[in-house]
Amino acid sequence: MQTKLPLNGTIQHPDLAEALRGDSGTFFCQQGGQGYIVTAAEGFSIKSLRPVGRKIVEANVLMQTTPEPWAITKISEDVLEFSSIPQQSPRQQRAA
Repeated sequence: MQTKLPLNGTIQHPDLAEALRGDSGTFFCQQGGQGYIVTAAEGFSIKSLRPVGRKIVEANVLMQTTPEPWAITKISEDVLEFSSIPQQSPRQQRAA
């Protein structure tokens, strides 16, 4: 039986979906120089995945024949929802 990752806990795993199966919350995940904010919820191994920033490309790095494992850190017990429409700040709402 898989145990849930504790808050601020970090693991490495070759398969992101498998690593998050049975867990829920918000995670910061990295692979190959790219970071992602990932949410997982009961019934979904990955509910959403959003890239963060730009991919970091290091010079003089030999190409690997196998992909790097995912570095997965749990940053919240809550399943954060991200919308594509920016929300108005309270100041903008008062002005409307």
